[in-house]
Amino acid sequence: MKILQNFISITLLTVFIVSCQQSAKYQYTGITFDEPEASQNVKPLQDWQSIEPGVQVAWGSSNSRYHKEYIPETKADKNLNCTGWKNERVNAQLIAWSKDSVKDLSLEITDLKSLDDKINASAVQYYFVRNVISDEFLGGCGHKTKSPETAHLVADCLEPTPVYTMREKSARGIWLNIDIPEKTKAGTYTGKVNIMVAGKKVETLSLTVNVQEHTLPNPADWKFHLDLWQNPFAVARIHDVELWSDAHFEKMKPLYTMLANAGQKCLTASILHKPWGGQTFDHFESMVKRTLKKDGSWEFDYTVFDKWVAFMMDLGINQQINCYTLIPWGNQLHYFDEQSGANTFITATATSKEYADYWIPFLKDFKAHLQEKGLYDITTIAMDERPMKDMMSALELIDKYAGLKVTSAANYNPGMSGQVYDLSVESRHILPDEVLEQRRANGQKTTFYVCCSVPWPNNFTYSPPSEAVWQGWYAAAQNLDGFLRWAYNSWVEDPMHDTRFRTWPAGDTFFVYPDSKSSVRFEKLREGIQDFEKIHILRKKLTEENNAEAQKGLQQLNNVLNKFQIASLETDGALDLVMEAKDVINQVSEVN
Repeated sequence: MKILQNFISITLLTVFIVSCQQSAKYQYTGITFDEPEASQNVKPLQDWQSIEPGVQVAWGSSNSRYHKEYIPETKADKNLNCTGWKNERVNAQLIAWSKDSVKDLSLEITDLKSLDDKINASAVQYYFVRNVISDEFLGGCGHKTKSPETAHLVADCLEPTPVYTMREKSARGIWLNIDIPEKTKAGTYTGKVNIMVAGKKVETLSLTVNVQEHTLPNPADWKFHLDLWQNPFAVARIHDVELWSDAHFEKMKPLYTMLANAGQKCLTASILHKPWGGQTFDHFESMVKRTLKKDGSWEFDYTVFDKWVAFMMDLGINQQINCYTLIPWGNQLHYFDEQSGANTFITATATSKEYADYWIPFLKDFKAHLQEKGLYDITTIAMDERPMKDMMSALELIDKYAGLKVTSAANYNPGMSGQVYDLSVESRHILPDEVLEQRRANGQKTTFYVCCSVPWPNNFTYSPPSEAVWQGWYAAAQNLDGFLRWAYNSWVEDPMHDTRFRTWPAGDTFFVYPDSKSSVRFEKLREGIQDFEKIHILRKKLTEENNAEAQKGLQQLNNVLNKFQIASLETDGALDLVMEAKDVINQVSEVN
């Protein structure tokens, strides 16, 4: 009897110890977001009590934004099938929702396996989608007030935290980037996405990726001419670091590496104080220090310019240096006056003698400096949306004293177009086909841009995600080289909470968030750029093959591309056409 009692005691002790060890394995993190709440006047009324207990999960759409206070409209799909090329990033999104709080929600992703190959789980990254305050178009450009009547939440910022604690009666999008390795064999790959709560599996979704035979080049080799303007001054302010310090460059490195990995071609350099008149929350300072000496001569210090250019080129953004600008908004031309020992400025129009006297010494010196650094051939003087007479006057000076190429965002003008190497026109004012072909024959770039005056397609925080994909297809349809948008990271005061700005629709001033956090908008733009690359590759291949199957595929591509017209967006939106176009490119890729 005593032996039996001892055995029972030992068994119970063992069970207790094992139980304690298992309980001790998981440490709650309680990670959540400091998110804004929906305005009371637009707070959704939702029947959360009708939801079953526990966390609910299903595959959603990467073209949807899931509001944290809405019960998601979903088909409760547990299986996702997607298609991509080798070396392509495929976007996906699942949605989790619960009437109860959910402690430490996370994903456990398995390897995706085919019959004779696999995509490692490490190729799939996930992010919780964070809600921020947005607004509406409200006339586009012009003064804005932060009115509660137009404020609403949108899911946009991608948070890389591995776990997240959901509050009760809430929903959360979880974004997936599936980076198909370049050496992956073509085939069908299937794996599992396990939904974990406090370290325990509560649900499993199936993920299947059909890898096609084609290979996408690395972003550095993409043909798409991407020009999203960078703002290093915003980085210094938002992270409270000294401008151009080691800490500043440390914060900028992952931010602009992410941009390089989207195929960015152009480096933004400011060669004048406030080239756009201080329109952003963080104005641009000159990267070139100008000093008017006591003897009346000029001295130019390129220390910051050289440091910035070298840094960005090391990250892979190295095909074009766009220097803003010769025609600043407000016509103020700044410099340091050695005689008075103070920073000062003159106001001079581009047609004046004072303007020429200010710029001619710089243009001569800048040319020599660029030649010495081996940067002359890739550097442009950039000007945007300036009066035509001022543009022509500036072009004359540039040509005569520096011979540099010119970049400009402006509407097409027959008298100026041939002189502009990199011309970006507003999305509704595309150049005639014969002009595009002549520019391409001359080795010139032609892109399109969108800004605060364009309701669609656009990249505001409230814009449908599919519009960003649509932009890549539109560039291909219009025979353009790429896309320009004026702000990659000109952050507002508190971008992690409120994306609205004093003069433009919310999100107009930036694509991505501090601490190098991507966004739904940015990932979808990158997706559209990948589609542009696919179109370029397939068109070339099919044209060269020129057999019956190739001609059929080429006709399919051209037919769907012809549907990408600005006029159709107002009535039809972007989503249906984007989905149709993706089906076409997948079909053509599968058989060619």
